[in-house]
Amino acid sequence: MTMCVTAAAIAQTPHRGYVSLGADHFPNREATTEMRARVFAEEEIDPTPKLLVTVSGFAEGLLRSGRKNTRDAIFRVQEGTLEFRTDRFEILAGYGTVVWGVLDELQPTDVVNPLDVSRFFFDGRGEARLPVGLARVRLFLSENASIEGLYVPFFRRGRFDQLDEPASPFNIVTAANPAQHIQEDEPARSLRNAQGGGRLRVTTGRVDWSISAFRGFDAFALFSSPLQPRSAPFSTSEHSSAPFSTSIVGTFPRFTMVGGDFETARGNWGVRGEVAAFARDGFHDPVLRTSIRDSMDAGLGVDRKAGEYRVSGTILLHHEASVTGSTGRTDVSLALGSDRTFARERYQLRTFAVYSPTQETAFLRAIATAKLRDNVAVEGSGGWLAGDGTDLIGRFRDSDFVYARVKYYF
Repeated sequence: MTMCVTAAAIAQTPHRGYVSLGADHFPNREATTEMRARVFAEEEIDPTPKLLVTVSGFAEGLLRSGRKNTRDAIFRVQEGTLEFRTDRFEILAGYGTVVWGVLDELQPTDVVNPLDVSRFFFDGRGEARLPVGLARVRLFLSENASIEGLYVPFFRRGRFDQLDEPASPFNIVTAANPAQHIQEDEPARSLRNAQGGGRLRVTTGRVDWSISAFRGFDAFALFSSPLQPRSAPFSTSEHSSAPFSTSIVGTFPRFTMVGGDFETARGNWGVRGEVAAFARDGFHDPVLRTSIRDSMDAGLGVDRKAGEYRVSGTILLHHEASVTGSTGRTDVSLALGSDRTFARERYQLRTFAVYSPTQETAFLRAIATAKLRDNVAVEGSGGWLAGDGTDLIGRFRDSDFVYARVKYYF
């Protein structure tokens, strides 16, 4: 009798997930073509009203043709967390993601989780976050205020692709220097290399705002060479195609981020802002050398949602302070996004674009989805990158792509 009552008391959300099969093509990466298959599943269990267990993972396979024919397959845990919540506090521990910031796609304070570059360009930032081991304690100071502390014991680097990364069309390091030996020295797993931070969230009237701080490591390596290089590591332009004279070594510098954000809404309009200041952040100089300097990223955006559409626009500012032997830099970018549904949400079109007049670079992505049935959808997308500036878009200038996939949801 006791066993029956206990089993009935456990609330278990039916498992959900999807199976997808798709193909993509990169015309400017030696006409690389890929086929990707993925199975994703997630389950949530409530053993008690105050306890939530979330488990999710995926298996994915790849067949790639182009400069080199390769295949790969992986199984990864996407989330495995235990959350305990009361009226006064909340504890989250395990393997998962933490989202900071309020802007669309380009969030300066969203530094806790590294990114998968391929997923970022294909699907957006929400799908690109890579889980990390973490522990978070959140205290509810009142109905309108909370404070949290976050601890990340082990470093995890960002990935250009989780499948056969060395040969990935998004791997701009090996694309620029295919014949060179590349070594990455990741931070050792030790107490001194732990990462962590905190965030205060407050609602004042109609405005939600927060301040945050985080001490961590750069998710992608910064490369240097013991000998004088003949080109820059992340440039794929025709002006820097000469090979390096020696192997290159990548390190992951420490950084300290202090930032804040706000958002408010009035009617169908929303306004969002975000700023992050980085102390002793790492950057690449035009030559193959790591430069440590202070920097700042800020953005101000507006969005409007009405009926079946949502549009947004954001102005972004990036500034790097000057240091001895290197000048400073300030870039301005404009990001535009839209989301439109048709025929009672049977069809959907999402677009995202970024343009930097200072770097003369641009990125445009469009994703179209058609629901054939309630649990079957066909999706097509294309991404176009232009310009050879030194910003993020310029480094991926030859990574234009198109893809098509079918998804079955369960």
